[in-house]
Amino acid sequence: MKKAILILILISAIFAGCVNNKTQNQVIKVGVIGPMELPFGKAEKKAVMLAAEQINREGGILGKKVVVEVGDTKMNPDTATVEFRKLVGDGCKVIIGGFASGVSLSMQQVMAQTKTVWLADGASTKLTDRVRENYSMYKYFFRAGTLNSSTFAYDIFDALNNYFNGKLHKNWRRVAIVRDNALWTDDVMKVLKPLLEKNGYTIVMDEKIAAGTSDFSPVLYKVKQKKADVIITLLAHVDGIPFVKQWSSMKVNAQIIGHDLSALSPYAWNNSNGKVNGEVFIATGGAIPTPINERAREFLKAWKEKYGDMPEANTAYDMYDALFMYKWAVEKAYRDGAKNPFDSDTVVKYLEMINKTHPFDCVRGKFAFTKYHDPVWGNNYIRNWICQWQNGKQVIIWPKNVATGSYLQPKWVK
Repeated sequence: MKKAILILILISAIFAGCVNNKTQNQVIKVGVIGPMELPFGKAEKKAVMLAAEQINREGGILGKKVVVEVGDTKMNPDTATVEFRKLVGDGCKVIIGGFASGVSLSMQQVMAQTKTVWLADGASTKLTDRVRENYSMYKYFFRAGTLNSSTFAYDIFDALNNYFNGKLHKNWRRVAIVRDNALWTDDVMKVLKPLLEKNGYTIVMDEKIAAGTSDFSPVLYKVKQKKADVIITLLAHVDGIPFVKQWSSMKVNAQIIGHDLSALSPYAWNNSNGKVNGEVFIATGGAIPTPINERAREFLKAWKEKYGDMPEANTAYDMYDALFMYKWAVEKAYRDGAKNPFDSDTVVKYLEMINKTHPFDCVRGKFAFTKYHDPVWGNNYIRNWICQWQNGKQVIIWPKNVATGSYLQPKWVK
């Protein structure tokens, strides 16, 4: 009797294992990673889940159902590396997301060790410098999210020099820099500082701000004292809402032009009680709810139907498309006869085919990777649009080919 029971248990175990293996073969696991307590991580998670839901309705990836697993970096490099490794250990074939370049740099080491394709966020040039310097080790990294931070410098300078001082003849020459005390802003300044100085601008101050700062009055008094014409912000880790509220309340005679992630949120108007009115900011990679194509309109409609509102952060736009890029690469490899289209080295080869010759249609426009896995920047691809908050709306004011309105100067800015 005992022998019969043991045989039944053994048969049941074998059967369960077969069923489990069959189930595993019918799904493909996708990891999404980011700071899940912040809007940026929440938006990444919701975007990947929305994309997976749509892909599954259409038959999945090569017939496999997409299952999304989540890792929370907590904005901590050590936690992030553990979470990344856990996602890979759980069978995730691709990782999507990330936020904060310092955190992403730590996760790159796990990516390289495990040879896991990572369609990532993070602005620092150092992330793709590694691809250029050691391709065989870091080729699995693709910056599918925000543009390389050097492009922030190009677009901010373009706005100041060619739009405000060119088209609008403002003659704003004295510049105050207010920025995160973080790695990515150093990368921006390596490009922006010489651009400004070479073209006759004077940097009257360069102030680094600690994360968690809420009182900006000393910095804004300094801006007044230095008689700055413009304030170039580089704020991602620092909450820009209190800064802009104080700028408005103190009526600082200097136009804000820069990168303020808080301003990208569709809720910035309400969160600031309308004090963002007049702020000029770059929409990183064009990630704001102003559709420029049919795909963007469909994405925003689907998002609102599923979540009831608009994306809370810019990371939603690019991480949504990242999963579709991965799907395209795998299925193209399969059509071309690849032995294992999910193999990381194979996927890398096909993701690299998303280039200037064969761009990918995204919600932000035409997307292409450079040789070293940065997004291609330019008018025919994705750019950091120059936007302004005007009477409760985010209006694109530059470049001309996507502009939805013109600059409105705050009453206190002369």
